[in-house]
This record gives sequence, C-alpha cells and structure tokens, in this order.
Amino acid sequence: MSSVQHPEQKSEQKSPFRRWLTGVAQSTDLGMLPVIAALIVIWIVFETLNANFLTPRNLSNLAAQIVVTGTLALAEIYIILLGMIDLSIGWNSVLAASVFSLATVFFHLPVGVGIVLGIALATGLGFLQGMVVSRIGVPSFVVTLGGGMIAEGLTLAILTPHGGSVPLADNFTTAIGTLNLDPLWSWVLSLLLFGAYAAVTLNGIRKRTASGHEGGFAATMRLVGVAIMLFGAVFMLNAYRGVPFLLMIFLIALFASAFVTKSTRFGRHLYAVGGNAEAARRAGISVKGIQLAVFIIAGFLVGLAGYLDAARLGVASASVGNGDIMLNAVAAAVIGGTSLFGGRGSVYGALFGALVIASVSNGMNLLGAASSVRFIVEGLILLAAITIDTILRLRRMRSGRA
Repeated sequence: MSSVQHPEQKSEQKSPFRRWLTGVAQSTDLGMLPVIAALIVIWIVFETLNANFLTPRNLSNLAAQIVVTGTLALAEIYIILLGMIDLSIGWNSVLAASVFSLATVFFHLPVGVGIVLGIALATGLGFLQGMVVSRIGVPSFVVTLGGGMIAEGLTLAILTPHGGSVPLADNFTTAIGTLNLDPLWSWVLSLLLFGAYAAVTLNGIRKRTASGHEGGFAATMRLVGVAIMLFGAVFMLNAYRGVPFLLMIFLIALFASAFVTKSTRFGRHLYAVGGNAEAARRAGISVKGIQLAVFIIAGFLVGLAGYLDAARLGVASASVGNGDIMLNAVAAAVIGGTSLFGGRGSVYGALFGALVIASVSNGMNLLGAASSVRFIVEGLILLAAITIDTILRLRRMRSGRA
C-alpha cells in the first residue's frame, strides 16, 4: 500500500542547505548577500585585469582606505535604520578633526584631551540634531543639511587662518595612522573579536532552537563565513606589514555596534521604531528617546571617524569636507544592504559597502582609469542596490510583511 507524501513531509526531508537556499530564493530580505556577491565579482574582475590587485601590499592599502568611509557608514546606518538620513556626517567629522588639531597643535593640550574634545563636539552636535528631529519633528534631511552647513562654516573659521590645514605632529596620532599591529597581536585580537561574535551567535542559535524555530543553519554558515573572512584577511595583511591600527579600531567599533543592535533591548527597539514608529509607540517604546539616542551614537562615531581620518592623512584639512566623503559613506551604507525605508539592515553592511566603494576606486587607480569612470561605476552599483531594496519592499508589501 503506497503512502502519499505531503508537501510538509517533503520539506522536512530537505537538507538544511536546500531549505536555506529555498528560503533565500523566496526571501523578501536578502540582507548582505547581494553586496557580498558584488564584492566577489569586483575582486575577480580587477584581479583578472591587474594581478597586483589581490596582493598583500594592495590589500593593506585597501584596508586603510575603508576605515573612514566604513566608520562614517556605520554612523549613517544607525540613522537610516530609523528611516532617516544624515547629511552632516562629512563636515561634522572634519570639524571634529579641526578641533583636535587646534587643541593639540596650538593649545598644546595632551593628545587624549584633544581626542575627547573632538569626539565630544561631534557627539554634542548629534545630540542637538537629535533633539530637533525627535522633539520638534523637523525632518532629518533638513536638520542635518543645515547642521552640515554650520559645521562647514565653523571648520573654515578654524582652519582658514592657518592656510586651510593643520599638520599633526604628535607621535601617538602618527602611530595610529601609519603603524600596524604586530602579527602575534593581530591574531590575538582577531581571535578575541571572533570569540565575542561567536559567543553571541551561538547563544542566538541556542535560543532559537529552544523555542522551536529554525535558522540555526543560516547562523552557522554566517559564523563560518565570518571566520574565513576575518582570519583570511589577517593572514593576508600579516604577509605584508600586519593589520593597520586604523582597521582594528574600526573593527572594534563595528563588532560593538553589532552587539548593540542585535543583542540588546535598545537594538530591538531601534529596528521596531525604524520599521513602524507608530506601532512601536503603541507597544510602549519611547520613540523619541530611541531617535535621540541614535543621533548621539552616530555623532560619537562621526567624531571617531574625524580623528581616524586626520591620523591617516597626518593633517586636519578643510579640503576633506569638499570631497565625496559624505556621499561615499551614504553610498556604502545603502550598498551594504541597509534599507532606506528603515527597520532593515545590518551594521556589517558598513564594512562590505565600504569595501565595494574602496575596491572600485582602488581597482580603477591600478588600471589608470579616469575618475569619471569610477563615479559612473559607483553610481551604477548604488542604483542597483536601491533598486533591489525597492523591489524587495514591494514584495513584502504584497505579502503583507512590509
């Protein structure tokens, strides 16, 4: 007597990998899969066109190039998760660097004091902008556009009397911007970072399994992927000069942000507010408090990015703000998979988005291509990311999960 298999039974017989693959095909939230795929394609193309692209030396340069864009993108992701935008991050970071240079070079204050002053100023600006947005209700686009213009004016007032730039000479900042970790310490700190990430991930798998939910396979695959990328990067960087101090600082900020957004009540509330602010309010979440806190956190990260940029360049310069520093950060955040509609995305997108932007720029430079070509390629990648995000949102709306 033959038995008939129901669809549910067939589904249960599928391997975890096939269930994951089916889930991806039917998903309305692809996360960072598109940007990772795009990054792999970009690296293959540039390595094919120029064999120097994936050498340890060039990867070391690439690692240093992503730090500032990645840190600013990290700040921007916090804001975008709310469904908002921050157009002041570029000039606010330059202003923080300007205050640091003024404090240490002309007022001869200790380096630590200068760093605190610069980051505190950017954090304060984030607080003020957050107050206007959350308490008064002025759109973030307008508030941060005006805030960026004010920061630009203050920066020019500080640096113009000194020729528009102030070279930094303290040994600590020079070391941060130019030196690399000893290979042994690179492995030790990388293991510590991965251990913290693994502990959080495994705890999440345990909770999901205990509650009867699936998803352990996908989380395990992410864990394996992070291990391969992290330790592979350390191996390649150690083959040249080691992991740059700048990169390690950025990774610490990244992993800390991942913990805050994924493993704390604040993080859950952040996604809830970004997904549907009115529903979050009715659920008892302090929407205004979350919005203000996010702007403060973003301000801190912007101040940190300003100091790291000054350390990398060895100078605090107003010309940095006139470049595409802000546009690259916003592009990296969106390319990294953060939805412009709010409530969806991961802070790890700051790393992958910055890698895409820096890889295109670095690869074009190796090929001797004109900067116009680089802008066109970056623009096409950004448009593709936004298009995918919009299509997935429409799919969620049709399925009632928007």
